[in-house]
Amino acid sequence: MNEFSQLFSTSNIMLCLAIVAIVWIQRKGLEVFFKRVFRKNLKKSVLWTEFIMPIGPLVTGALIVLIPQLPIPQMFSGGMAAKMVFGIGLGMISGLVYRLVKKNILDKLSKSTEKTPYNE
Repeated sequence: MNEFSQLFSTSNIMLCLAIVAIVWIQRKGLEVFFKRVFRKNLKKSVLWTEFIMPIGPLVTGALIVLIPQLPIPQMFSGGMAAKMVFGIGLGMISGLVYRLVKKNILDKLSKSTEKTPYNE
């Protein structure tokens, strides 16, 4: 299997979707915790919305690839730093992959209302 097809494999798409799910759980959990314990609405915090939320998928992606059983493409199996770079890359594209998979599923169900440049 060549490197390009390893990068766009089903397992990597599933890792991206797992990163989206984990980040969503982290975000909701912290928002509820801060609202209940500290009476602070994190959605109004600039630090939360402009810094912590955007780096959430990157950090989660870097940490998720530390699990030894995860399938990592051959070109990133050199060491821990290479695996973390791969995880950061997955975190960077996880939101995009989620939107594409969601759109594809909704198109199959004929329920999509989103427009793409290809639909015009």
